[in-house]
Amino acid sequence: MSFRDRTGRRRGRLLAAGCALAVMCTAIAGPATADSVDNKKKKVDGSIASTQRNLDDTSAALVRVNKQLVSTNKKVAAAQKKLKSADATLTAANNHLSDMNSQLAIAKADETKNKTALRTNKVAEAKSKKMVGGIARQSYMSGGLGNLQLTLNILTSNGDVTSELSVADMVMRQQSGVLTKLSSERAAGTAANDRLGAARRRIATLTIKAQNAQTAAKKAKTKATTARDNVVKLQQKQRKAKKALAHQKTIELASLKTQKKESARLAAIIRKRNIAAAKAAKRARETATRKATPPPAPPSTGSGSSSGGSSGGSSTATSRGVLVAPGAIGSIVSGFGERLNPVLHVWMLHAGDDFPYPCGTPVHAAGSGTVVQTGWDSAGGNFVLIDHGYRDGVNLASYYAHFERSAVVHAGQHVSTGQLIGYSGTTGRSTGCHMHFGVLANGRWVNPIPWIS
Repeated sequence: MSFRDRTGRRRGRLLAAGCALAVMCTAIAGPATADSVDNKKKKVDGSIASTQRNLDDTSAALVRVNKQLVSTNKKVAAAQKKLKSADATLTAANNHLSDMNSQLAIAKADETKNKTALRTNKVAEAKSKKMVGGIARQSYMSGGLGNLQLTLNILTSNGDVTSELSVADMVMRQQSGVLTKLSSERAAGTAANDRLGAARRRIATLTIKAQNAQTAAKKAKTKATTARDNVVKLQQKQRKAKKALAHQKTIELASLKTQKKESARLAAIIRKRNIAAAKAAKRARETATRKATPPPAPPSTGSGSSSGGSSGGSSTATSRGVLVAPGAIGSIVSGFGERLNPVLHVWMLHAGDDFPYPCGTPVHAAGSGTVVQTGWDSAGGNFVLIDHGYRDGVNLASYYAHFERSAVVHAGQHVSTGQLIGYSGTTGRSTGCHMHFGVLANGRWVNPIPWIS
């Protein structure tokens, strides 16, 4: 059953108990019969026992949820740390990819510039080749010395006949030098282009790797964000559950306080009624004794008085051991009082004595009375609550828990001392076969030992 379902059921029970108390308070404000007061007292005491068990469950659930919340808070902190690391990794991947993209852009620009220079070099080289080729062709056609005018000038010249030849040679040499330079530049440009192309391809490969790293970092951040969001949702859910349980505990404590107050009020009414009835019975006995005693016999009167006094005394005598012990007191394996709960591992009141009953052992009523409630809850498992009425001015009830199956008696049924009510087991919050026996005095858990013989 979910926490919401349990909470809803408890709120329903508390609301019903509150309404019942309101009706009781209204009804008892006016004249009330003895039976009606007794019945209302039994119902209130039954509600007290139920609320006490609910409060035990709520407190245990609150401890459990708080423990879970502490664990979840640690998980949230770890998830935040992991998300922060993933975010830093993504930032670094983004920066690296940006750097790779910049380097790739520069490499592409350098490669483009070098290609443009190569094209310019190729055009100049072609032009120089054409010029040198023209000079060589003209020289060849003119007999190796150039044109006719050039030849005549050389033959008729009184000066240096080599000057004209020097001009042609210079032109040839210059164009040849330009051609050589252009050829060298082309070779260097081609080599540079190869290097730039290789660099561009290398940077492109690194850019792809950087893109892959960025994609992986984005996925890692998304995963970390999802994980963080999930634990935060769990944290919020547990905080809400803790708040609801704390609120529920406050309601149950308030309800228990109201129920105990009402129980005490009803107990006071019943106590006054019992005292009045006892006084009336005493007066009736004294009157009957006086009428039955002959006037002239003082000893008889004294004896009657003594007998009357004895009878009156017996009606108000204080007694303990009014319930039959479920087993030898020395055999109790876990007694009444604060202890470390073996299931919840928290210190809390153990409201009764545990007797070492093997599973399936018959369990008998410790005294006569009326079955107030039977059922099951997470703490006591299958249980029975019996109201024994007023004993020594105290409204007494006994509680039996951890039955292996449902009780063989039902609510409203009258039981006698020693009557079979069920079979021991280990249901509910139990670590092994035994029978838990508790005693309620005026709606409060008390040590059973003084009440059992």
